[in-house]
Amino acid sequence: MNFRVLVAFIFLAGSLYAQDQPAPVALPVPDIEVVNQDGRHVRFNSQVVEGRIAIVTGFFTSCSSMCPITQEKLSQVAKLLGPRLGKDVVIVSVSVDAENDTPARMKDWGEKFHIGPGWTLLSGKRAEVDTLLKSLGLFVELRQRHQSALMVGSASTGWVRISSWTPAEKLARLVESMSSAKPVANASIHRQ
Repeated sequence: MNFRVLVAFIFLAGSLYAQDQPAPVALPVPDIEVVNQDGRHVRFNSQVVEGRIAIVTGFFTSCSSMCPITQEKLSQVAKLLGPRLGKDVVIVSVSVDAENDTPARMKDWGEKFHIGPGWTLLSGKRAEVDTLLKSLGLFVELRQRHQSALMVGSASTGWVRISSWTPAEKLARLVESMSSAKPVANASIHRQ
């Protein structure tokens, strides 16, 4: 992570939870190849997000504490988004345990939370997944200490860090405001 991004995250960490509508920041999120719950190899920006607003979280399929709570919250958000999910907005859960979270395990996990179109579970080669998580500020050394945070945004709108404890209604409103936001300066898709 470069110094400018680190400064942006320090600023965000200190101010986001106090603000009602945090300001998005441009992040150099690479267009990394990952694998989804169907076993398809896809690129994060150009194929999964595809210019839509993304709600991104870290998870792992053997988690029995924070992940189920976050995924249930995202299920509520998915219901609130209705037909916008998959069209204007995507939910993306990125594994923090790339070695163990195979497409089959992710698919089983997804069925527990009624994950449907517009919600993608991702894993892949550890180095690439770690790079993706680092670029979004969601990386952790130990998967059991994964963050209770979500990143909301896209390459063009910038990204906002928000607590996964945020009520579903407030998260849906944030997505709506990001959908109508002006593009953030210096935001772009970073190819790998």
